[in-house]
Amino acid sequence: MVIPFYGAENREMFAIEREAMDRPGRVVEALEEILPSSGVLLDIGAGDGFVGEQLTSESRSVVALEPAAGMVNTRRPVRWVLGVAQSLPFRDDVFDGAYSTWAYFFPGLHDVSQGLAEVVRVTKEGAPTVIVDNAGDDAFTAMAPHDIATDLSFWTDAGFKVEMIDTAFVFSSIEDARRLLTFYFGEHAKPALRVEYRVAVMVRS
Repeated sequence: MVIPFYGAENREMFAIEREAMDRPGRVVEALEEILPSSGVLLDIGAGDGFVGEQLTSESRSVVALEPAAGMVNTRRPVRWVLGVAQSLPFRDDVFDGAYSTWAYFFPGLHDVSQGLAEVVRVTKEGAPTVIVDNAGDDAFTAMAPHDIATDLSFWTDAGFKVEMIDTAFVFSSIEDARRLLTFYFGEHAKPALRVEYRVAVMVRS
């Protein structure tokens, strides 16, 4: 299953999102601490490769898996592969870690069991899998007309440990805030230069 993503068609809006979302960089900091410092990582639903670029180093490379060809940014220092999480186009036991940031693993929308099974297949024994999603109970998710927080009980039942991170959307201008937040939430949006945001980081190894 591929969930249509606006960023493939509206790159300008996606650029506002990527610049503002977690501007303090706390999610990448958490990924740096959890994922191995060397080897090959798999970024599932990589978007334009923003996170993969942050995690790339001399000793660590990232393979960016993305279903939407329009999201691929070849200027990022990652290796691009077009594909879906439910059928990863890789051999068994090849990755030293895997992660997904706000992409595919939405248990409230569809069955993610096949995707999780595929992650287990392609990662080495003991390699960490990290899923990042909305934690809820914050100013950002409160604007949504329906619940957009992840189901934490699903992840704990699946053997994941959950860590909470407090961060924020920090916009360059109130106009950027208005454009993105009204795009997300319509009349429920409350534009501000800084919008508090809680993130759930789910980890299993």
